Amino acid sequence: MYRLDRAGLAPRLDAGAKVEERSIGSGTIRFVVKIGVNARLDVFLYADSAARVADEQKLDRSQFVAPGAEQTIKRERTLIENSNLLGLLTSINGHQRDRVADALMAGPPQPTKP
Repeated sequence: MYRLDRAGLAPRLDAGAKVEERSIGSGTIRFVVKIGVNARLDVFLYADSAARVADEQKLDRSQFVAPGAEQTIKRERTLIENSNLLGLLTSINGHQRDRVADALMAGPPQPTKP
């Protein structure tokens, strides 16, 4: 949430919503974040990157696109992967997709300079 907020995306935790993807995420922290008016981000946090990779193998990759790829008329969700985080973004706004992916795929926070 911190990185999305710092990117100016105004994320809101949707405590009442359930993640859409049921085939993955058992034993993980799962939650839904609303971004803007129509975007939805299903977030899965794993114990480590190996657990994320193993769980991710259950996904049908034809239903998703990479952050930089163009969506087709099917309006696929964007698959965002980083270390122990897996995000499934539902948004048709290409600029918003890029900004969310950039925020979540960035490296570790850098120390501030005195």
